[in-house]
Amino acid sequence: MQKIIKEIKYYNCGYCTNNLKLVFKKHKREIKVFPAGVFLVKHPKEGYVLFDTGYSTEIYNLGLKGKLYNLFNPTYVKKEDQINIQLEKDGIKCSEIKYLVLTHLHPDHIGCVKYFKNAKILVSEEAFNTYKKNKIRYLIFDKLLPEWFEEKITIIEDKQLEENKNKYFSYYDLFGDKSLLLTKVNGHAKGQICSLIQDKVFLGADSSWGNSFVGKANDFKFFPRLIQSDMSDYIANDKLLKRMKKDGIKLCFSHDTYEDEVIKL
Repeated sequence: MQKIIKEIKYYNCGYCTNNLKLVFKKHKREIKVFPAGVFLVKHPKEGYVLFDTGYSTEIYNLGLKGKLYNLFNPTYVKKEDQINIQLEKDGIKCSEIKYLVLTHLHPDHIGCVKYFKNAKILVSEEAFNTYKKNKIRYLIFDKLLPEWFEEKITIIEDKQLEENKNKYFSYYDLFGDKSLLLTKVNGHAKGQICSLIQDKVFLGADSSWGNSFVGKANDFKFFPRLIQSDMSDYIANDKLLKRMKKDGIKLCFSHDTYEDEVIKL
């Protein structure tokens, strides 16, 4: 297909750490860093599209709920790690972001939403419904979201995400030119949105903890299974990720580490 989008910019916006021995069966003790990744795409006609907003320092100001989150998921973020600061360093104003795709509403994805009031904020129908119910296990900290959040979002309905189908999944063609396809990948969070860009790069959000963990969903211990929205879906999608990887599609996850800040297409 025609190369409409030429590159994807990656930003590391804070990180958390986890002991892999507590996550995977038969894994030795290893404290691993998991960045809160944010991806920026520039469409020649539609402008900038931002996927998620990473952590913000507000994660430390959420009372008991935030303290518990940091206890079980040690989180590290400085002001200069925030996506609004990093964009400004690259000469991009937050007001220039035309679209903000929130893959799901966990704290490491919504920390800096308040800086993007001018953007068209896209959230899946199922993710929005989960936000409205907001049970503790959903890990949605609404205090991180601005007062105007509900007024500004555009909900992508389930029927839109099922308009088209390729050999991997049903999808919504965001700009109608097949450069950026949005699909719903349940398992980790209800209504999680992922994106296939020009049939070459798959922005997989938290559908896996990283490329080195693709194919290992069955090895999860009890606690990490507990915090997934649907473990059977997670395992099924893990198989899909293996297939895509085998087909040569570059998988980019929110918590992977990338040596190059720019991913070429």
